[in-house]
Amino acid sequence: MHSNKNFAAALAQRQLPIRVIYLASYPPRKCGIATFTKDLTSAINDVNPDALAEIIALNDSKQEYDYPWEVKLRIGQHQKSDYMMAARYINQSSADVVCLQHEFGLFGGPEGNNSACLSAGTTSANALKKDVKSRYYLADMLEQIEKPIVTTLHTILPNPDANYLYMMCRVIDLSKAVVAMTEDARKVLIDVYGCPPEKAIVIYHGVPDFSFNEIAKHKRKLHIQAEPMLLSAGLLGPGKGTESIIEAMPAIRRVFKKAKLYVVGQTHPVILRTEGEKYRDSLAQLIKKLRLSHSVRLINSYMSTEELRQYYQAADFFITAHKNLEQSGSGTLAWGLGAGKVCISTPYNYAKEVLDKGAGVLVKPGSSTAIADSVLDIYSDQKHMHQIRERAYDKGRKFTWPNVGLNYLNLFKLVVQQATNKEDSGTNI
Repeated sequence: MHSNKNFAAALAQRQLPIRVIYLASYPPRKCGIATFTKDLTSAINDVNPDALAEIIALNDSKQEYDYPWEVKLRIGQHQKSDYMMAARYINQSSADVVCLQHEFGLFGGPEGNNSACLSAGTTSANALKKDVKSRYYLADMLEQIEKPIVTTLHTILPNPDANYLYMMCRVIDLSKAVVAMTEDARKVLIDVYGCPPEKAIVIYHGVPDFSFNEIAKHKRKLHIQAEPMLLSAGLLGPGKGTESIIEAMPAIRRVFKKAKLYVVGQTHPVILRTEGEKYRDSLAQLIKKLRLSHSVRLINSYMSTEELRQYYQAADFFITAHKNLEQSGSGTLAWGLGAGKVCISTPYNYAKEVLDKGAGVLVKPGSSTAIADSVLDIYSDQKHMHQIRERAYDKGRKFTWPNVGLNYLNLFKLVVQQATNKEDSGTNI
């Protein structure tokens, strides 16, 4: 987390449990922000057990969900009255702070039908083009909230259009602190969006506490016979560039006959709703065309955390081929790093930072040849491969959810302490 000279002193003054309400999507809704929020709140609950997390869940317009007890309220994405109701609920609650998980696909006015992340291949900000100032309900709600707000920004575009710039600046202005997931993303917040440096904090994307070097054990558990095993995971969509990974397989199998690729994850719900399984079907056709039916598996499943962990721990390589190079976060790549895999990725912003100093490999976007060459070179040199895996695992230790949860809790304490100090001095926050 970004350093603050007064951080330790402020925390020492605040020993009470911190009550937090989270504004986010939440399981059983199937999206990356929902999974992130569940993992984050579980980690914070472990170190803040006397004030368990409360959730205000964002619903998309097409589906209702059977939420667990911690979800206290629901917001219909395009229902302005729901946003105002949520603000009233927060103001009347005993919460000390509000934590907003911000992705433009989650929040919109009545024009918006896209509820997706950029990596899925949709540009959710386009849904807010028309009369954006009056239809961006999130900002109207944030203006009404009387509690301090900490916002995690899951997408930070370095070259925003006027609408995106307007919306981001409003969220930043209405937040007491904003969290970026890399130092580069923090710099963009300051240089492009005019965020005060003291307000911009870096906390990396969390990962489970993986064991290291148990590949053979987990391959046996999953009945996988692959040398090497390549893994790509996450909700599927055109923006993921999965076709480039599949197209790399013939060259890899010419050298390593037992190589296999596992593509794990359901089609993104928004892609499924708007296009059906068109993209997945195109990948299946590509696999058939390249005669890879025995070496590439498309696993159409939204797995539990424990099931997904086994696939990560069984893999030799983890590959992301995102087409959008402005992406400022990736939970799947964070997992690959945390699991100590050889991570191969296109050079989107998040990948460039977390895979630096030999912790992974960056390849040209859309190049199956570059992916194949990287796999072949690294797998042919097992000593070098082990060195990359060790560097990845060592870096990933900083990103484990217990560490990330503690960083967020400390930030909440600091924000609450600053708000308390200003109230005591008789000034407005």
